[in-house]
Amino acid sequence: MKKIVSFLILAFCMLALFSVAASAVTLETEITAGEPSAFVGIESKWTITITICQYDAETLEDVVVQGGIGADLVVTDPEVSGVTLTKKGKGKMGATIVTWDIGTLVSGDCLTLDLEVKTGLNPKDKQEFTSAEEGHELDGGFSATYWYEGIEYETLETEPLTVDVVGVEEE
Repeated sequence: MKKIVSFLILAFCMLALFSVAASAVTLETEITAGEPSAFVGIESKWTITITICQYDAETLEDVVVQGGIGADLVVTDPEVSGVTLTKKGKGKMGATIVTWDIGTLVSGDCLTLDLEVKTGLNPKDKQEFTSAEEGHELDGGFSATYWYEGIEYETLETEPLTVDVVGVEEE
């Protein structure tokens, strides 16, 4: 019985630690500039803003935010310390993986990163987007990993940001 009680206490403490650390961080993405619609074959631009906040009294370490931007988009290098853009794919096509290495995040910190994205040219040198679509995803969602008291955690992934693409498909 003593072992069971000890196990339950340990499990409760670990669950409490997980819920405190997991709820300590919020991660949000939104389109803060650009139109909610894009037109087939015409360049469109947006600003995607990523915001991470830490509300707990503890310091989080090794905080890294990561997510992917669609292959049909070009991401302008934000020239911010700790941000790297890695192209995945061949030639002009392929998603861009955004890695924002924040480091330490202390209580009350809210940091933002603005990403400038625009439609790119496809392998046939035609301006994206080449077909109409409701709810076209600009990104695949972002998540953050961080360490709290020696344990690694990951935030829930944000929902992809979408725009509606209107117009007639190019031939």
